[in-house]
Amino acid sequence: MPKKVTRNRDELVNQSFSENSTKEFTPAGRTLTNAGSSTALIANCIVLPINDPMESIFQTLKDAALLQQAGAGLGFSLDELRPAMAATKKSRGVSSGAVSFLKVYNEAFGTIKQQGRHGANMAMMSVDNPDIIDFIRSKQVEGEIRNFNISVKVTDEFMKMAMEEPDKLWYGVWRGEKMKPRKILRHPNGSVYGYEELDITAGQMLDEIVHYAWLNGEPGIVFIDTINKTNPLPGLGKIECSNPCGEQFLHAYDNCNLGSINLAEFVKDGRIDWPRLRFVTKTATRMLDNVIDRFDFPVPQVTELARKDRRIGLGIMGFADMLYQLSIKYNSAEGIKMGEKVMSFITKSAHEMSQQLAKEKGVFPNIHLSIFPKKEVKMRNAALTTVAQTGSISMMYDTSSGVEPNFALAYIKQDKDGLQYQYLNRHFEKELHKRRFNEATIARVKEEIVKTGSIQHLTDLPQDLRDTFVISMDMSGIDHVNMQAAFQKHVDNSISKTVNFSNSATKDDVKQVYFKAWQTGCKSCTVYRDGSRNIQILNLGTGENIASTTGDAVRRKESLNLAIDEGRLEPRVRPDSLSGRTYKAKTGYGNLYVTVNNDEKGVPFEVFATIGKTGGFFQEQSEAICRLISLALRSGVKVEEIISYLKGIRGPMPIMTPRGTILSLPDGIGQILEEHVSGNNGSLNDSLLEQNSLKVGVAAKSNLSLNSEAPVNAARAMADYGFMPGCPECDSPLTMAEGCISCKSCGYSRCV
Repeated sequence: MPKKVTRNRDELVNQSFSENSTKEFTPAGRTLTNAGSSTALIANCIVLPINDPMESIFQTLKDAALLQQAGAGLGFSLDELRPAMAATKKSRGVSSGAVSFLKVYNEAFGTIKQQGRHGANMAMMSVDNPDIIDFIRSKQVEGEIRNFNISVKVTDEFMKMAMEEPDKLWYGVWRGEKMKPRKILRHPNGSVYGYEELDITAGQMLDEIVHYAWLNGEPGIVFIDTINKTNPLPGLGKIECSNPCGEQFLHAYDNCNLGSINLAEFVKDGRIDWPRLRFVTKTATRMLDNVIDRFDFPVPQVTELARKDRRIGLGIMGFADMLYQLSIKYNSAEGIKMGEKVMSFITKSAHEMSQQLAKEKGVFPNIHLSIFPKKEVKMRNAALTTVAQTGSISMMYDTSSGVEPNFALAYIKQDKDGLQYQYLNRHFEKELHKRRFNEATIARVKEEIVKTGSIQHLTDLPQDLRDTFVISMDMSGIDHVNMQAAFQKHVDNSISKTVNFSNSATKDDVKQVYFKAWQTGCKSCTVYRDGSRNIQILNLGTGENIASTTGDAVRRKESLNLAIDEGRLEPRVRPDSLSGRTYKAKTGYGNLYVTVNNDEKGVPFEVFATIGKTGGFFQEQSEAICRLISLALRSGVKVEEIISYLKGIRGPMPIMTPRGTILSLPDGIGQILEEHVSGNNGSLNDSLLEQNSLKVGVAAKSNLSLNSEAPVNAARAMADYGFMPGCPECDSPLTMAEGCISCKSCGYSRCV
C-alpha cells in the first residue's frame, strides 16, 4: 500500500510538472514563488476584518503587515468604522473617519515589500455608508493611496433606484440610523474638522461614482447582493469584500488558492482538444487542493479557515489567443458562445474532481455551513472556479490575460521597476506568414500596429483577418460586459476584468456599462479609459515617452487646445535628474526651506519651497508660487525678470533681520533665488516670514450635527487679523491676547 501511495504522488508531481512545462497550467504567483523555498507557503487572496474599536483596527493592521510580508494580497471592508466626526468614548473626541484609517494602512503597506514588490490591496465601502462621498473621492489625484484599489459596493435597491427613480434622495445608514450622505471637511494637511450633509439623489450618487471612474479608473463597482445570492457558505454570514483584483469574494479570514489553465495551448489543428482540457482541469484541481495542506500563514485564523473551507480558484488565461487560433471574433455571438462553453466545461470538470476527492479524502470541514447538504452533494472544496487577472503568469507564458481581449497586437508592458517589455502577438505574426504576405507588407503592418495596436484601419487586409484579430479598443464597453457575463454564468466566484474604453469615451458610456453589468449578473465592474492616467502599465508606441512607474504620479494635464495658445511657448521637459541647492532660513515661525535646481548649463530650472514643520494652509500658496516660477524658468523667462517681480511684494508681517527686511513669502523666495544666481553660498537672512497652517476648531455634537453657530464673543482667529494663524510648534490656532500672539495648546508665545 505505501508503494501505491508513493507512486500516485510521484505521478501527480510529474504530471503537474508536465503541465507547467507545456504551458497548459500553472499555480498562481505565491505558490510558484514560495514552494520549495524557506518562505512559508500561502495563498494570494485573503480578506481581513476591520472592526470599529481601535484595538481591532490596529490588530488587523498587524496581521495585514505579516501577511503582506509573506506575499499575500488583502481585502478590507471599511463599513464597520464609524463615520467622521462621530463621538469616540475612550478618547472623548471624534472619529476621523474610514478614509483616514485607509491612509494609515496605505502608508504602512508602502514600507513593506514582499519578494521585492509591494503587495496589492482592496478597500471597499457600501453605498449606504454616510462617508461614501469621501471614499469615492479618496483617489481622485493620481498617486494617492497608491497601495490600494478601491470599490463601491452597490445594492440592488440602489441600482434600481438609480435606473428607475434617479431623482429620489439617497440616504445612508449607520447602525440602523438613517443618515444623509456627507461631504467631509478637511484641512489642507488632511485632518478632519467637520462635515456638510448633502441632499443627493440616487442618480447623482451614481454620477459621482461614474465621474471618478471615468477620470482615472477608480473606484470600481461591486454588486454585493448578486455576490451574496451565490455565497457558497451562507452559514458563515454575508460576504463583504474581495481580494485586490476582485475575482475572489471571501468571508473575513478566508482565502483562496489560485491557479490558471492556459486555453491557448488547447487548440490543435483549429479545434479544441476537449479530452486534454478535461484531464488538465482535474489534475490542476487535485494539485490546488493538495497545496492547501501545505499552507502556513503567519496569522493562525487564516490557516485554520483555509483548511475548513478548502477554497480553490481554478481559472483561465489565454482565452483571446484561443479565439485567434479558432478564427473566432471575440465580440461576436460565436465568441460569446465559446466563452460559455469552455468555462462551463472547466467548472463541471473541476466539480467532478472535487466530488471524487471528497470520496478519497473527505469533505471540507465547513460543509455543514454550505449550500451542498441541501443538494445532497459531497464536495472536497467550498468553491472551485474563478477568473483571475493573471498578470505575471500571462507574461511568463506569453499569452493573453484572463478572459480579457488582447490590449493590442503590439504593445509595451512596463513593470513595477519601470522596465519595459515589447510584445508582438505571436498568433498574429504566425497568421501573416501563413497567409504568405510578402515581407514588405508584413513590415508595414507591424509598423502600423506598433503605432495603433489595431489592424481595423488597414482596409487592404482581408476582412476575415480583421474580424478575427480584434483588440480591446476595437469593441464597445457593452461587448466587454457581454463576455464577462457569459463567463460569470459558469464561475463559482467572480471575474477580474476591465472594461477598456478609448480616451474619447463619455461618462454616459461608463454609466450604461454599469447598468448592463448589473442586469446581466456580473458581480463587479471595473472600467478604464485609455490615457486617463499619466502612468499606465500597458502602452502603445516604442516606449520612448512612457511615464515611469518608479516616478511620482502627477495630476494629468488635460489639453484644452485653445486657439489663443497657438504659437506660444511650451515649457521644456524635465530631465530625470537635476542638481541644485537647498537653502534653510530660520524664522520666528519656524524654518523655510527653498530648493533651487539647475539644468545642465547651471541655469535655474525649478524651485520648491517647504514651510514650517507641517506646511498647512499657506503651503499651497508657496507651492503655486514655485510652480509658476518653475514654469517661467522652463519657458525661458529671464531669471532677473522673475526676481524683480517677486522682490518687493509686501505682506502683513514684514521681518527685520541683520541682513535686511523680508517683506513677505514671495519676497523671501525672490531673495533666495537672487542669492542662488549671485553665487553666494552663505546662509540667507536669519529670519524670513513663514506662513503656516490654518486650523478651524469645530465643536462636534454627539448627534453629528454642525448646524450650531459659534458664540458671538468667541476668540477671533489670527487670520482675522491678517497674520499667520498656525502655531509653529504644534500647528494649533494662535490667538492674540494682551498684545501678544500665543498658543493655548503648547504654551508658545511670540513675545518670549
